[in-house]
Order: sequence, then C-alpha cells, then structure tokens
Amino acid sequence: MSSNLFIVTAPSGAGKTTLIKKALDYAKNIGEEVHLAVSHTTRKPRAGEIDGKDYCFVSEEEFKQSVVNNEYLEHATVHGNLYGTPRNQIENALNRGSKVLLEIDWQGALQIIEHFPNAESIFISPPSVDELRHRLTQRGLDSQEVIERRIKGAQVELDQSVHFKHQISNISLDIATKNLLNIMFRENHG
Repeated sequence: MSSNLFIVTAPSGAGKTTLIKKALDYAKNIGEEVHLAVSHTTRKPRAGEIDGKDYCFVSEEEFKQSVVNNEYLEHATVHGNLYGTPRNQIENALNRGSKVLLEIDWQGALQIIEHFPNAESIFISPPSVDELRHRLTQRGLDSQEVIERRIKGAQVELDQSVHFKHQISNISLDIATKNLLNIMFRENHG
C-alpha cells in the first residue's frame, strides 16, 4: 500500500498548481478527503492570493522564530523568499487518515522525503525550458527579471527529478492529470 503523503514539486510555470487543483477537484467528486498543506512564506501575496488559503504570509522574524521552535517539517529559501511547511498541520492530517498533498520546491521535498521515505514523491517537468519561459511570461505574474531568475534556476530544479519516485512531463495537461490521479488514487480506483 502506498503512503498517504504526496509531495509534488516542479519548476515555476511547469503546471503543478493547475494539476493539484485538478486532483483536489477529482478527490472532492469521489468523496475522498485530501488535505492540501498551506505553506508559510515571507514573500508578498500575489494578486488574488488569500492569506491562510494559498499561503500563510508571515514576516521574516515570525518565520525565523518558527524555525528556532522546530515548527516546520521543512523550510527553504526559494527565489529569495523563505518557505516552510508546518509540522503539526501535516502530522494531524495524516493521523486523521487523510491523504496529504504538499506543493513545495525540490529543496523542501528532499527534506520531507528524509522524514517520510515511503511518501509518494512526484516531480512535474515542463516540455522544455523555452515552453517554461513562454508559460511564465503568459501568466503575467512576474517581472521579466523574476522570470529570468526562475529560468536560470529551472535547470538546477530539473536536475533534481532523479530523486523523485515519479516523474510527470506536463506536455499535455490531460495526460499529466491522469498520471497524477493514477499515483494518488490507484489503490482505491484502479
């Protein structure tokens, strides 16, 4: 039997947030509880993001105090901002028997895999770096400078895919969604 902990990572713009939303919709449709962990971050909210739903937006001082207090299961600096996954949130959901979905960067993912070696670790990759640049530009969330920084980091991120049990290339959203659903729900539905 597979783990109830699913760790999903990808370079920015590879489509992981879209895939996760589709997986959550599917879980809701079949009546299965999936807890999406809400990470803490020191970055500023983007337009439309809701504190406590998309992320818990905290100050750098609050974040560092949580690190000192060992409140994070993992934490990392990503694109100049701090991100962390609250330990109690994950442990409580797993203890309830829920599937838990983590949407985190590769650094944090590798830390979680150390604590939970049976977790289902999933790396989503874009079809190409050119397509990744196109997606980041099209979504209109970041400045050109931020996009270029994300592209430079993408190759380092793509090299990390070998550390994950599953690799999904998001060439086709439909196929990538089916692959993710198969990993998450195969023991009950297939």
